[in-house]
Amino acid sequence: MDLTIRPITHEELPRYHRAMEGAFGMQARDEELEHMRRTTVLDRALGAFDGTSLIGTAEVWPFRLTTPGAEIALAGVTGVGVLPTHRRRGVLTALMRRQLDDVRGLGEPMAGLFASEGSIYGRFGYGVAAYAGRLEVDRDRARFASEVEDPGRVVLVERDEALKTMPEVYERLRGHRVGFVDRSERVWLDNYFDPEWGFRQGGGALFFALHEAHGVDGYVSYRIKRDWSEGVPGATVLVEELMAENLSAYAALWRFCFGIDLTSRTTAWGRPVDEPLLLMVTEPRRLKFRVGDGLYLRMLDVPASLAGRRYATEGRLVFEVSDPFCPWVEGRYELTGGPDGADCAPTDAEADVRLSVVELSAAYLGGVGFRALHRAGRVDEDSPGALARADAMFATDPAPWCPFVF
Repeated sequence: MDLTIRPITHEELPRYHRAMEGAFGMQARDEELEHMRRTTVLDRALGAFDGTSLIGTAEVWPFRLTTPGAEIALAGVTGVGVLPTHRRRGVLTALMRRQLDDVRGLGEPMAGLFASEGSIYGRFGYGVAAYAGRLEVDRDRARFASEVEDPGRVVLVERDEALKTMPEVYERLRGHRVGFVDRSERVWLDNYFDPEWGFRQGGGALFFALHEAHGVDGYVSYRIKRDWSEGVPGATVLVEELMAENLSAYAALWRFCFGIDLTSRTTAWGRPVDEPLLLMVTEPRRLKFRVGDGLYLRMLDVPASLAGRRYATEGRLVFEVSDPFCPWVEGRYELTGGPDGADCAPTDAEADVRLSVVELSAAYLGGVGFRALHRAGRVDEDSPGALARADAMFATDPAPWCPFVF
């Protein structure tokens, strides 16, 4: 194999996207290629070439990640794939090597992704920093324990109107929810590109509903998967995204989803692990709520990352970090931080906590505790009480949540 990793050219875009789709077992259509041409960040799209054959892909979308009390630049890794003819030959490792080197060169302190398979990315330094929930509830079991007064109303709107309004709601929420990333117009268009042959899970085209109360304060996008088995209506409401700025909008939008006629169940995925709905219904078990991995993070600059957030309590910690894949990350770092800010720098002081970059990245947003990682055999405590101090400093509420899968 004559392997070369380099950014693709504009003329190579069709080949690039066919290779990306082929890696995931799909066939790229001409309409999809045209859409991807508009949304690809060309100078951040890497191709793996065997001679002149394009056999692997990896792309970065630049984001701003909401951290506790602040935000930080995030390289959003997406579109990573290798054709089945070239797997298990080091192509993915070469792509990750070049991509992380490029991210470091651009001064982005952290990378993030959603993994197609969780076992892939730990060896490249990624750890699960935010988990995600999935629910499926039968309509006749979706009963609320108490009424939530709603001063507003839910209205259905067309896609164009929704895409003018939903970003405003999302942006107001983004500054207050750890784990959110900003979404440019390009990202919104990509996320709601909804062709008939796309990822519809057997459902129809998207519907959009807004909650209005002195302005729009919530929205839901959903589709209907029809089912008329034996002439009996039993369709499923597939919730794509539900966002609300307050309790009344949140409750009203879920009630709306549960109350759509001719349906028998509602499903949703990519939900926060501390979903309030679990505490609002009479039978939380009926939600069939399941938790899985969500956003993975990977530090490339420990001082910039740790100084790029605020901390729940004042404290000082020295981390000794190992990183076989990116050795420049390895070292000891002294963090001094609190609610008003933080400083972090390399140090020769004795370590309080020893861990790899995977665990430090996983704990970064506060969704994974240091003591929990210690109980799992993944973190060492060299200074008594250091793990409890770290958990107190890194704590966040509500739990980290990244609702946009990139």
